[in-house]
Amino acid sequence: MEFFYDRVEDWRDKLGRVDVVVNEWLKVQKNWKILYNIFLLSEDIRMQLPEDTKVFEGVDKEFKEMMADASANPSVVEACTNERKDILIGWSQAIKKCEKALNDYLEQKKKSFPRFYFLSN
Repeated sequence: MEFFYDRVEDWRDKLGRVDVVVNEWLKVQKNWKILYNIFLLSEDIRMQLPEDTKVFEGVDKEFKEMMADASANPSVVEACTNERKDILIGWSQAIKKCEKALNDYLEQKKKSFPRFYFLSN
């Protein structure tokens, strides 16, 4: 009976880790999707925010590699490792830094062109 409870605890831990990693993964994916067109396809942003563009390009490259790896190995339990959780948290912080720089840039533009205050970021 003790063996059964150990296996239940093991699965509970695995599923808890999967929950945390998948939620972080979805957050990174959502923010990556929003910023992809802005940082990689907008020449104005690339010129005005070159350092943040490089940060985003790094996240973009690594994120795409992780997605290809996950596609090649579709086991969710194996994909949701603690190492991957740490990587995703790092990307999330890098993306937040890029978002902050972008919002600061847009705020400067709004000061120069007041009609932009009617538009959301």
